[in-house]
Amino acid sequence: MKESKIFYFDTVDEVTSYLNNNFIKDDSIIFVDSNVSSEYKFDENFNTHEILVNEETKNITTVDKIWEIMHSNSVTRSTNVICIGGGVLCDVVGFATSTYKRGANLLLIPTTLLAMVDASHGGKNGVNNNYGKNQIGTFYLPNEILVCVEFLNSLNKEEINTGLIEVIKAGFIGNNKILELVYGDDSVYSDKNLLQLAIDVKTKITKEDLKESNTRMYLNFGHTIGHLIESDSNYQISHGQAVGIGILIALEISEKEYNLDQSYRKNYMTFLNNSGLKTYYKFRKTRSELITILSNDKKVNNEKINFVLLEEIEKPILKEVDIEQAMELIINE
Repeated sequence: MKESKIFYFDTVDEVTSYLNNNFIKDDSIIFVDSNVSSEYKFDENFNTHEILVNEETKNITTVDKIWEIMHSNSVTRSTNVICIGGGVLCDVVGFATSTYKRGANLLLIPTTLLAMVDASHGGKNGVNNNYGKNQIGTFYLPNEILVCVEFLNSLNKEEINTGLIEVIKAGFIGNNKILELVYGDDSVYSDKNLLQLAIDVKTKITKEDLKESNTRMYLNFGHTIGHLIESDSNYQISHGQAVGIGILIALEISEKEYNLDQSYRKNYMTFLNNSGLKTYYKFRKTRSELITILSNDKKVNNEKINFVLLEEIEKPILKEVDIEQAMELIINE
């Protein structure tokens, strides 16, 4: 199976030099987040297009605009499509690239912590529609991923802390050392060693199960509930905040189902409180409406869904439950 090459950089200048030395400008096109382009300057000789996208505009309409740009700039299968931005932009440009002429070369340069450790890895690309989050998507691995810690300097505290949620998730399901590092140092988020530990957890799993037939589902720890919260709030609750609450609920369920040590939840709760992140969400929609949303989750099969829980730290387990039972687990917490 093809694997993405991952390179680590300290500065944006190093990233720019890498692009100049390794990519022919006439055979490349850059899509960059408008907020990033206002903060950092890249080589103006590259064919660059600014894109502004969020969860509400992460849809096929935005993809169609990207396809139009690709068409007008004669993008081919051999073109290097370079995406510089957060997780949402990586998802959208990744999807557009994987489907335009059945795929071009894709290079991702994630600029948020969440995208660096999660969204840019594993080949999942997708957009939202009226039926839910990431309902339309592909599995398409990028050729390369460039991780540059300088981008983290432009993030606010909430963006850092919500990004750390995905780092902590990696710790729970795959490497307890990550939890020790995050809980022990407020500034550790910019440590390339920490980023690599979290990325290694995800890449190890996706190498074994790219298309989520089994063990890749472990990466959904906290996400089934998180996506439900996002949808219920009409995406007013960020992905990181929603998954943060989802992990907390999953830990509580794990205590009841598998007698997981309560200290894991308590330490995690301390992190959330100290970081100013939400620890509770009150659903707005009716139970029937929530069941409809959950039923459209991509992980539902024959009206059953796999909940990711923990038997022990680093020992995730899939618990298959029907939709009604899933709602009982969520609402009762």
